[in-house]
Amino acid sequence: MRVAFVYPNSRREMLAGVADGTGYDSQLHGSTYLHEQGIDVVYHDPLLTRRRLPEPLFKVAWNVRELTIPFELRGVDAVFTPLGAAGLPLAARVRGLPVVVMNFGLNMIWRRASPARRRFLRASLGSAARLVCFGESQTSELVAMSGLSASQVVSLPLPIDDRFFAPQAAPPNERPLVLTVGKDLSRDYATVARAVEGLDAEVAIVTIPRNLEGVRLPANVRVLQNVPSVELRDLYARADVVLVAQRRDEYAYGSEGGGLTTLLEGMSMRRPVVATERAIFRDYVDDEVEGLVVPAEDPAAMRGAIDRVLGDPELAARLGAAGRARVERDHTSRGFAALLAPVLRGVVYPRAT
Repeated sequence: MRVAFVYPNSRREMLAGVADGTGYDSQLHGSTYLHEQGIDVVYHDPLLTRRRLPEPLFKVAWNVRELTIPFELRGVDAVFTPLGAAGLPLAARVRGLPVVVMNFGLNMIWRRASPARRRFLRASLGSAARLVCFGESQTSELVAMSGLSASQVVSLPLPIDDRFFAPQAAPPNERPLVLTVGKDLSRDYATVARAVEGLDAEVAIVTIPRNLEGVRLPANVRVLQNVPSVELRDLYARADVVLVAQRRDEYAYGSEGGGLTTLLEGMSMRRPVVATERAIFRDYVDDEVEGLVVPAEDPAAMRGAIDRVLGDPELAARLGAAGRARVERDHTSRGFAALLAPVLRGVVYPRAT
């Protein structure tokens, strides 16, 4: 069988980076290993957004592309995609093409949607063959809110490229390094800034300017943008603490799964992690085992956890080793492919499964 992987943005550069060793396959979701499961993969860039059109045409194309994608595909048995909120599964139904939708923020979209938008969203998602969530909390909330059948929704653990993000030796830092990464709108850099003020450590924030609007950064913080993959990996290798700071679950922006990639990257690099409490994190990190979990939006608790890790090398080593072990057990790209393959086969050959 053959499956089309369709993303909002092209994965060509990412595939080239994986091929030459300068990039990682985390955001390819096991597709590079599906051949081991007897499944061929093609990557399809939506026709309407392959090139940048002048506004307002590009915005129109961006909004309607989900309706044209199923008619652009030939010779495939199913579609795997994070798209779906704008009608792709509905359009694919006309062609009899099963669609498996990854949930990268559908819960948040639903919460913020108007009643009319929710009706359309329910129709679109209801037309999907399967919905893949990345945590039990995300799964149960989506089913409860939308009224979708629980049998239609499956929870799979988010993968990370454990071969690229592998532990490596790094020269000692002159001062301890606290690293936090991410551009999801649910990141909480305001709390980070308050927590690290006066800390005898270097703090590196890898993000984009919009995430820092209105945030006063102390003198020990530096901001990095557009960090290449290899340099990002080197930063993780040097980090004495990887900090994953998210807003509360009730926060209205970003994604309910925000922070998972950074969490797994830090764990995969065998670095000690400090993470804020978030429902979906419970499927990925246990407090005092793979990391220290602190209340969201609590700078004092965050500072206390950072101080604990920096002041206790044995604790740091134990947390890092446990995190790496959990990634190897539950979150590798190859392992995700093995879990995804029966889901894909099940929507193509439902009677056989």
